[in-house]
Amino acid sequence: MKVSLIQSDIAWNDPSENVKRCAVLASEALASQGEILIFPEMFTCGFSMPTGKLAEESSREGLEFLRSLASQHSVFTIGSLPEIDPASKHYNTAWVFGPHGARGSYRKIHPFSFGGEAETYSPGADLCTTTLESASSAPLRCTVLVCYDLRFAPLFWARAPHTDLFVVVANWPATRREHWLTLLRARAIENQAYVAGVNRVGPGGGLTYCGDSVLFAPDGTELGKLGDNQEILTCEVEPAAVASWREKLPALLDRRPEIYTGLASQ
Repeated sequence: MKVSLIQSDIAWNDPSENVKRCAVLASEALASQGEILIFPEMFTCGFSMPTGKLAEESSREGLEFLRSLASQHSVFTIGSLPEIDPASKHYNTAWVFGPHGARGSYRKIHPFSFGGEAETYSPGADLCTTTLESASSAPLRCTVLVCYDLRFAPLFWARAPHTDLFVVVANWPATRREHWLTLLRARAIENQAYVAGVNRVGPGGGLTYCGDSVLFAPDGTELGKLGDNQEILTCEVEPAAVASWREKLPALLDRRPEIYTGLASQ
């Protein structure tokens, strides 16, 4: 199945402009026969942690864009947006849409406290793994996480046996770019799965974002990487490659989660 990493320069708190930019990049991804189109974290507003009307507008325009793109072109779309629940709690939520509507959503479990996100946005509590089907490939099991979650390996460990592709959407600043690349590769190696990291580029909120969107294979091989420009990358992922590598080196079978839990209390 072909995965397109869509690396956009996000206009700060301007949902309409960001949807226009993403639509242009999506056209390029479709031309490259992308079947799963992945956009960055908070792709309609940037990491501004909007509330009120701006959060509602950012969510509404983003959801309609993801939904329409998936429906009109029979593809899957992934990206994170602000979400406001009926109790007025705010979440940083990643959505997965397919040709027939929403396939799943994931509320960021680890709001970025260092950047103030935890002061405004609530943490989620559940992971989401979705099976994506394609006429050109075997079903692909996909788990989506958001930015700061990358630093917390247990999230990946929990879903690794049920995941072929981990997707991490992010607004990751240039000052910590080596952390981004190192941790993404580590998550691929230790979980023996594809890992796609999709970051933004450009300035926003006083920070500069490095891009470096990248796809790693289950053995840690880099399959493709973008620089610091607004652009796309389309690569092939095969569930069979995950199964083959895990059969050759069955490391997941040697994990002992019941022991790890006990060690934390010693």
